[in-house]
Parts: sequence; C-alpha cells; structure tokens
Amino acid sequence: MNDTVSAAALGTSEGHFEEFEALLAYRERELEEVELENLAPEASVLATAPSAEAIAAAARVSAAAFKLIVDYETGGRAFYDTVIKKRPIWPKGSSGITIGFGYDLGYVTLDEYQRDWATLIAGLSTSQRSALQACVGFHSGKDSEAKLKALLQTVLDITVPWEMAEVEFKAQTLPKFSLLTQSALPNTDRLSGDCFGTLVSLTFNRGASYSKAHNPATDSKDRFREMRAIKAAMAAQNFADIPKQLKAMIRIWVGTSIAEGMKRRRNDEAALFLTGLAGGPTISSEASMLEAGVAAADAALPPEAESTTGKTDEDFWTETGEDELAAAAAEGFMIGVAGVGATWASDEVQPDYAHLGGNLTQGVPFELTADDLALLARLNDFNVDALGNGAPILFGLRGAGVVKDHASGGIVLMDQRPDHVVPRCTIGVWHRAEGKLSVFPGSTVPNQAAVAKFKADGSAGNLLATGLYNYVCGPHITSRETPGCFLLRNPDMSKRVVVVRRSKNDLTYDKTDVVDRCAPGDNIHPAFFSNASGFSSLGCQTVTGTFKDGVHSGPWAAFRKAAGLTDKDGEPGKRYLYMLLTGAEARIASRLRLDGLAADPIAARRLRRIRFGSSSEAAKRLQGKLNLSDPDGAMGPLSTETLHKAQAGMAGARGSDGIFTPDMDAALGWQVFGALGI
Repeated sequence: MNDTVSAAALGTSEGHFEEFEALLAYRERELEEVELENLAPEASVLATAPSAEAIAAAARVSAAAFKLIVDYETGGRAFYDTVIKKRPIWPKGSSGITIGFGYDLGYVTLDEYQRDWATLIAGLSTSQRSALQACVGFHSGKDSEAKLKALLQTVLDITVPWEMAEVEFKAQTLPKFSLLTQSALPNTDRLSGDCFGTLVSLTFNRGASYSKAHNPATDSKDRFREMRAIKAAMAAQNFADIPKQLKAMIRIWVGTSIAEGMKRRRNDEAALFLTGLAGGPTISSEASMLEAGVAAADAALPPEAESTTGKTDEDFWTETGEDELAAAAAEGFMIGVAGVGATWASDEVQPDYAHLGGNLTQGVPFELTADDLALLARLNDFNVDALGNGAPILFGLRGAGVVKDHASGGIVLMDQRPDHVVPRCTIGVWHRAEGKLSVFPGSTVPNQAAVAKFKADGSAGNLLATGLYNYVCGPHITSRETPGCFLLRNPDMSKRVVVVRRSKNDLTYDKTDVVDRCAPGDNIHPAFFSNASGFSSLGCQTVTGTFKDGVHSGPWAAFRKAAGLTDKDGEPGKRYLYMLLTGAEARIASRLRLDGLAADPIAARRLRRIRFGSSSEAAKRLQGKLNLSDPDGAMGPLSTETLHKAQAGMAGARGSDGIFTPDMDAALGWQVFGALGI
C-alpha cells in the first residue's frame, strides 16, 4: 500500500480525522481494560525496555504486517504529514496526548518516555521539553477533558518527523507488542511473518485479551468472544479459522462511530492472514535470482504450479465502483481518477496484437461460435480437457464488444480495441458439452488508475497476458470481500504465479515494458458498476455488474450462473480454466470457419502460436531451444519469462511479447513447429 491508497482504505482523509481519533481512543480503552484486569503481562512488558526475546519476536513481523499496523495507527504517511502535521494529538475517549505512531503519553512512566524518545527530547527547546514531559501519565480515562485539552494546547508547536517516529516504533513499541502476542498465544512459532504480524496488529489494537472471560452483567455483546476463539484456534493449530474470527468480531462495533474503520482493519487483517497461511517465499522475477541458480529449481516445479504467499497486487487495491462514487458525490466530494491519459498502444507495438502483424481491421462485427473457440484452443495447444472432457471453459476476448448476445439466437461481437476507462471486452462461458457459448460485457485490462499506480510507486497495476490460466472459486478480497468469484490461485489456494506487463515510464502498455513473473491476484470479479460506465481493476478480469447487500446482480450474476454457480458463495474450491485471447484472433478464427479454411494448414498458420498455458510436444521443443532444464512441454511462468528474454535479446528486437509464432520459428531455424510451420 502506498500512502494514498492506505489513507483512502482507512477512511483517513482530512474529513475523517474525527473517525481516526475515535479509533485510537478505542484502542486505549481496550488496553486499559485488559491492563486493569491483569489478564496479560501488559504493564510489566510495556513499561520496561524491550528484552532480547521481544526484539526477536518483532523480527518475525513481516514488512506487510508492519505497514498495516503503521497505516492504521497513523493513517499513512501522507495523512500523518499533511493532516496530523506530525504534531501531538488527543484522540479523546480514554486517551492521553499521543505522538508518533500511536504512542500514548498517558500510559507510560516518565522513565519509559525519556528512554523511548531520547532523540526527540534532545532536539526540543527547554519549554517544549517541559510541556511534553508534563503530559506523561495524564489520560481521559481518569483525568478531565479540560485538563487534556489544556495539555494539548501547550505542545502543538512540537513536531515528530515520520522517520523518528518509525525508529521509535521499530525499536521500542513493536517489540513489546510482539512479545505480548507471543506470550499470550500458543504455537505462534508455527506462523509465517504475515500471520504472526496480523496477530500483533490485533494485540496492538485490542490488547492481549485472548483469555478475557465473559461477564454478562457488564458486557452484553461478549466483546471478547472471538479473541478467546482465536486463542483456541491457535492451541488446536486450526489456523484457517482465524481469518473467520477476525471478520466475525466486526459485529462488536456495528452502529458505533468507529464501525467502518474497525471493519476495514479487521478485513485487512483477515486478508493478510490468509496471504500468510501457506507460508514460503515470494517469487521474484529479478534476473539476479535466475543468475543465482533459481532457474533450475523453478524448472523442476510442476507446470503452472508455481505460487507465492507474499504481498501481491490484489492486496494493494481499494475498489472504487459506482457506490463509492455516489457516496463521495453525496458528501460533496469528487473521487479523482489518477492516470487520466492512459492509452492503448497501436497494434504494431501492443504485446497482445503485434504478433498478428500491422494494418489490422477494426470496427468489424463477426459471428462467434463454439467451433471458433475450439479452433483457437487447438492452434494454441491449450489443453482444454485438463479438468475433464466437456468441462465448461471460462474465456475472455480482449477488445471485443457484445453486439448480440447468446439470448439473441447467434452471438455477434465487434472487433475493437480496449481502453482503460470503460469496459470494451467480452467475458463468457464455453459450454463444451452442448457446443454453446454465453457472452457478457466486461473488461480484461486494468483501469486507468491502476495503470498510473505502477508508474507512480511500483506497487501494483498490471496487464494479464493472453494465455490459458487456472482459476478456483472463492472470495475476492481487497478493500471489500466479494464471495463466489474466480481466483487466480492453485487448488491449495496459494497465489498462482504468471507473467504480466507493467508500465513504469508511461501510461501505455507496449512490447518494451516490464515483464514481471509474479502472482498478481488477477481474479475474475464484478466490475462494481451496474452499467458500462466504468470498472474497478488493478489487472483483474471484470464483468459488468455488482455485488451489494449479499446479492450478485447484472451481467455478472448471469455470468456466474452460466459458470454453474447458483448461490452467493458459489462452490469454493471448484476449479476452472480461463482462456484469454483477443477479439482480433477470434474474428480471424470466425473468418476461417466461414471460408471453410479452419482445417487448412496454410490458413491456420495465421493463428498457430505457443504462449503461456500451451502444452504440447511443440512447446517442449521450444523449451529445449530456450535451454530450459527438463523440458516438460508446459509453458508456465519460467518458460514464458525465458521466451521473453530470448525475444528481447534478438538482433534488432524492440521488446518482446512472449508469443512464439511460425514466422519466428522459421527465422531462427529452430523447427519447433512441424511442416508448413504448424
């Protein structure tokens, strides 16, 4: 998350400052209650310098978890610098004067404050030192509001730079809460950094209250029910139950002023815990890793089975659909669209179209049938029987508008080009057993804000390459949770690694842009717009429609039904193949069928390709020519990335597209394809 995204996700624009203060105040009430009941060693741990054990515990917190905690305690750097203005605040509630990353002076001793903030104190004037020191030990859990207001006025000329606050937090605060978490819960040593860090975030927010008993006389909601359940799940090593408990505790704050903020935090924690469940390293596409010998290890992986559990694109995205736009407008705000000016490249340099040659006709309607998709699958060596003979196939046609859908008798599409503003693609279901198709309006490209995001901070925003992909039914989780979607994941729900495009130097994807072997989380989900006025995507495949109040609607709902999902949650774990190609390729296939040339080898050469997801003897020969060890004939992420590198290194090359053609085969003399180049 960059600062802009984290602030938006937290609801911490300047207009939400009161909510931010209320969230901090709530944390202090929780910590105070736990400390008073002596349910955890909070007082002794928090009041002393971090032990070696505490420092070691903090080292286990992942970077993603650290950022989540800091973002929620500060609103993100942009909010901290421009709204809080680096100054002390008083969040009210039970809080004292708070500085830095949620450091509450009301709940520390003088010795603790002087030890933790020695660098800050050294830079203050004598009067500032006295004023800030005078705040220690006072909080509105025991002292009057007038007292706290007066104290705040005396320290508003003091600023705590972000960098200084971060040093204090890492060195003092984080180790203490990490140790509290480790001490309060069993089996934390079996968790990944993302999972352990998630629980540290929870402890930071609610205290180590995992053993707090229910007292019906004072707590009608049983506010710590889920905290006890998390401890029980940890004891039983039933780690998969913890995200459910994090989400379940959202009930506590319904109807309160902090409901939305707490919902966001718990959802983000649940998503991060899910990311860390499988454990293991993040796969990198850096050339240095290949040079270090990772290539051989990757080649030994089962084809298409490469995965990652690290932070990926979907974890950095705040969905902005029509509901968000309407809500903002109702409050007098306008959500600006970053990246205005994102454009679609010309066919000659666009990686999805360049292999078809220049001067491609556009704006031409064509009839699409199941036979056309079967021809495309055959000529790309896509094993569409991988999940069973006759299993339905999801498909996307990039740059294809729906003129007549399946309900009109015959499907007619328009060969057009995508853009990053409105949906100009088709997503559908190929009912292979019946030889029929269902088509729906959607988009297979990121929106313009996403194109700009990678250019701005390099965190996320991508274009999924054409190819054949494996998906699994499950919930799409970003800033919201949408059940019953289609996830780019392995059967064990680890994130599937593929190859995508990213643009760092401009707002257009072309053959010279970044080729990234990664796990982008490019799921298939609703566009979050009920019509074709927009779509929300960092790289996901989206179908026009929404999910709201527990109901899927619009073309998205019909698409899910066509894919066999009949209720809100669908069939979690059900596997699908997704075939992504272009409308231009579909139009050429349609033309070959109408001209009676679908079986003609010379005509078919026009569409004969090897790309991501191809699986054949020809693909195996290509892997051999690329000097990959143990060729298996399946074009997975490593094979495709290596093809990109080979293309980019050819004399006179201007980039790569990761698509191997008969013309390229002939030019290299590799004889990957058979007679006539097919």
